[in-house]
Amino acid sequence: MNKLSKLIVPAVLMLAAVAILPGCGAKEAAESGTSAVPVKVIKLGQFSAAGLSGKVIPDQSINIVSKVSGKVAEVNVQEGSKVKKGDVLFQLETNELTQQVKQAESSSIAAQAKLADTQAGARTQEIQGLQSSINAARGAYEQTTAALEQAKAALDLSTSTYNRIRNAYDSSSNVSQADLDKGTLDYEKAKAGYEQAKGAQKTAEAQLQGAEAKLQLTKIGPTDNTLKALQADVDRLNASLELANSGLSNATITAPIDGIIVKKSISPGELAQAGVQILSLVNMDQVQVELSVADSQISQVKEGMTVDVTIQNIPDKSFHGVIAFVSPVANTNSNSFPVKVKVDNKEGLLFAGMVAEVKLDAAQQSRVEVPKSAVVKKDQKEYLFTIDTNTAHLVEVKTEEKNQDWLYVQPNDKIKANQQIIVNPTANLTEGTNVKAE
Repeated sequence: MNKLSKLIVPAVLMLAAVAILPGCGAKEAAESGTSAVPVKVIKLGQFSAAGLSGKVIPDQSINIVSKVSGKVAEVNVQEGSKVKKGDVLFQLETNELTQQVKQAESSSIAAQAKLADTQAGARTQEIQGLQSSINAARGAYEQTTAALEQAKAALDLSTSTYNRIRNAYDSSSNVSQADLDKGTLDYEKAKAGYEQAKGAQKTAEAQLQGAEAKLQLTKIGPTDNTLKALQADVDRLNASLELANSGLSNATITAPIDGIIVKKSISPGELAQAGVQILSLVNMDQVQVELSVADSQISQVKEGMTVDVTIQNIPDKSFHGVIAFVSPVANTNSNSFPVKVKVDNKEGLLFAGMVAEVKLDAAQQSRVEVPKSAVVKKDQKEYLFTIDTNTAHLVEVKTEEKNQDWLYVQPNDKIKANQQIIVNPTANLTEGTNVKAE
């Protein structure tokens, strides 16, 4: 049994076999002429007010870490510094983070402007410009059409001339080879010119159709899909801006609560790693006492119950406490349950690690154990038989389950330390029965 267990052992029943009273009992019974009922008795032990021993811990204890990695620019606190919630504890360098924010802002503004222009539709000047482009394209088309007609006429003429020269060359000797070659060359040039003019006309026609389609689409306005795509781009860039701002904000580490810095492990110029503890902050305005309560006592302990707390190193002073937590699950490898008591520490007298003793109120502390075989149940009430000068007295009690064989009994003015009670009382035993202990 460890030291803590010894401290929290509840008030236990000191069972003592009572020696058979000397023959005077029988003698007195004989003299009175009344037959005494033999009974078996036990003696109750002393009622004790055992305390629960534990240690003082901070009510709030926070390990301060950086969300982002970076070089430390300044540290504003030292061990022992008192801080308020929101105070800047340390600052990381922010040059690169600031540039990232500016870039994200520029991209977001550009995307929003593009979306706004698209939603607003085409301006009059833009439509007029597109109409001018159509007019220019139509003029070019008309020019290429006229050029095509000229090229067609030239091709027809060169074809007729070539056919005439060719027929004359084949039928007589009046046409020389040079004349035939010249006619052939003129025909090929006219044919190439026609094909070129034809291609130019098609190109001009396509440009005219494209300009007309662009004007038509501009007048209709953007499609839903176009607007959705632009909106998605705006949302994406806004998210990037928020992320950049968050990174910049995370470079300034502030106190999440009021408290005292109890540990500092970084200095300016050093690299802070994301997620690695840099400072430790505690709030001791209110503290907790951690207890480990045995299963035989845990039923006494209820959340909200007021208790008295004393500290070994602070004699002649007690502190008011309230039970804040009672674990429904026992500690691993033991039959004790974690319990926490909150205690006000505005005066700053309590320090983490101090040994404290918690005392429950007297009604809860002063209990005694009796065997179930001693309890008599009548009319939904419970009783014990006590003995006073060989006379049995029926005393009503209040009990609480301990285990399959024993009960806790709260004392009253008729239940006292070292008092004898009867175990296994028989049915014929009543108030005032003359008894003798065996």
